[in-house]
Amino acid sequence: MTRSVDTYCWQVFMQGGVDDGGNVTLRYNQGWGGNHVTKVQSQISTQPGHSMVQLEHDYQGADHSVNVKAVNPGPLDGTGIFVGSYLQSVTKNLALGFESFLQRQDPVQSELNTQYMAKYTSTDKNWIATAQLQPSGILSATYWQKLSEKVDVAADLQVLAMPDRRDAVATLGAKYDLRFSTFRAQLDSSGKVSALLEQRFAPTFAFLVSGEIDHFKNAAKVGVGVMIESSTLTPEEMGLTPEGMPLPPQ
Repeated sequence: MTRSVDTYCWQVFMQGGVDDGGNVTLRYNQGWGGNHVTKVQSQISTQPGHSMVQLEHDYQGADHSVNVKAVNPGPLDGTGIFVGSYLQSVTKNLALGFESFLQRQDPVQSELNTQYMAKYTSTDKNWIATAQLQPSGILSATYWQKLSEKVDVAADLQVLAMPDRRDAVATLGAKYDLRFSTFRAQLDSSGKVSALLEQRFAPTFAFLVSGEIDHFKNAAKVGVGVMIESSTLTPEEMGLTPEGMPLPPQ
C-alpha cells in the first residue's frame, strides 16, 4: 500500500508575544487535513488570576460548522468554562446557529447559557453581517466589508439591555495590507484607540508591534512579538530568492 506524502503535510501556526508589563501570550494552531483545526492559546500574566489557557477545535463541513472550546479546564474536578457552537446554512446567503456556555466555578456550582446567532453573506462575499442574541438581554451585531484588495473595514455593536444594567459600546476597525506588512487600527466609544503593525521579513517569519491608549483612564501600553509559521511551499512559491530574502517589487 502506498500513501501520498501530502496526507501528512499538516499546517502549523505558532505565535508568541510579550509586552512591557511582562505579560506573555502564546498561540499554537494545528491543522488536521482540510476540515479540522486544533488551537491552543495561553497567557501568562504578572497579575494574580489573569493567567489562562484555552483549548479549541474547529470542524468545517460542506454546509455547517462545529466549534468546541475549553477555558482553564480542570481535568480533576471538571471546573472551567466550556463552549460549544453549531452553525447551519439555511440558504446560499443566510446561516443560523446557536452557542452554549457552561461555566463551572467548582464541582457543585454550574451555570448554562445559550445564545442564538444569524449570519448573512453577500453574494459576491464582499460584506458580511452577523447578529447574536442572548435571552438575558445582550445583543451583539457586527458588519465587515472589503473595500479593495488591500483595505478592509468593520464595525461592532454591543448592547446590554438587562433589568439592572443598560449600556452600549460601538467599535470601528480597519486593516490595510502592504506588500510585506499589515496595519490594523481600532477605535471604540469607550475612548480606547489601538493599533497593530505586522512586518514580515519572510513569508514564515514576522515581527509585531502593538499599542493601546485609553483616553478616559489616561493609560497606555505597548507590546512586541514574533510570529513563526511552517510552510510546505518552495522558496520561489513563497516569493523568496535562493538566499532567502524577499523578491524585489515588480
